[in-house]
Amino acid sequence: PRREVRTKVINTSNVQAGVPDTLRALQKITIAGEITDEVGKLLNDFNGTLYPTIYDKKATLYTLGQDPGSPVKPFDIQRNVIFKGKASVNKGKFEFSFVVPKDINFEVGPGKISYYAAEPSRMRDAHGFYNNILIGGTDPNIFADRQGPEIDIYMNSEDFVFGGITDPDPTLLVLLADENGINVVGNSIGHDLEGILDEDTQNSLVLNDYYSSEQDDYTRGSVRYPLSKLEPGKHTVRIKAWDVANNSSEAATEFVVFDGEGIRLEQVLNYPNPFTDRTCFQFDHNYANQELSVVINIFTVSGRLVKTLRQDLFSDGAIRLDDCIPWDGKDDFGDSLARGVYLYKVYVESIIPGLPAVKGESGFEKLVILK
Repeated sequence: PRREVRTKVINTSNVQAGVPDTLRALQKITIAGEITDEVGKLLNDFNGTLYPTIYDKKATLYTLGQDPGSPVKPFDIQRNVIFKGKASVNKGKFEFSFVVPKDINFEVGPGKISYYAAEPSRMRDAHGFYNNILIGGTDPNIFADRQGPEIDIYMNSEDFVFGGITDPDPTLLVLLADENGINVVGNSIGHDLEGILDEDTQNSLVLNDYYSSEQDDYTRGSVRYPLSKLEPGKHTVRIKAWDVANNSSEAATEFVVFDGEGIRLEQVLNYPNPFTDRTCFQFDHNYANQELSVVINIFTVSGRLVKTLRQDLFSDGAIRLDDCIPWDGKDDFGDSLARGVYLYKVYVESIIPGLPAVKGESGFEKLVILK
């Protein structure tokens, strides 16, 4: 990008003074800056999102030297991330905060801030870095924190429920929250943000690089990790996370991979049930991120069809309250149905231009109308 991201202030200290700022473990840091053109002029019409990444000091690694005559040589790499997040850019200016994790390398040395900013509406972006900072030591005003992060685990989307179904290639979605932030530095053994699939502790999923804080909120963030080629059947996933003060928490969920022919429906229900004048139909399915045609047929207990609901939708694997299929309790002629018990069945069909439709259906479910 031709435009630049420039650091202006770190914790009320103007960086133009030239004296390196020191970022200490468990210290809250606030960084402000601006987006400029190539000659340093503020772009006060730039409104978008900034993606900052704060790196700990360089680490020295060594080549493997596994070939005959190949020497073992050292090289430096700066890869341990202290913080990665998103911040709003308004009128060319930005500000974001975070707490430095306890797991940094305590030896004082040069760190680095790397920036990327984007304004999609005008197809503009900017980049930059700032390396006149020192990282190390501990903040003298240490706060008391003994509570680990909050962890919520989903498959594909937040509509997922425990025991739901997926295809063989789902996305693991983890939502994390902690009042001081999540530790993803990766400096200390055992303090990684980690996932365990089917209790296979020998092949744990290190999720540090997949974590990103929410925009303008360092206390919350998410992980999206692609899983692939899972065997059909029940699976479990367990997540362990650490906050910046090295308090840990664990959470787990389970899901079922369905890889048979057709679309499989689970957790089929309507809510509320019983109801008076409105209910909403929900279900899980194994055809995530596909366009679907849904038909719901509603019958009397004697088998007479009284209402057909039709809706095309794009689903991430679960139809829940925010995108459920509503019904007002009226029949196909607009008349309110009498109170009592009714049956319904859900039919689903994929909409893929040029390809044969994939179909699925539920069993009969029961609903009750109260008048």
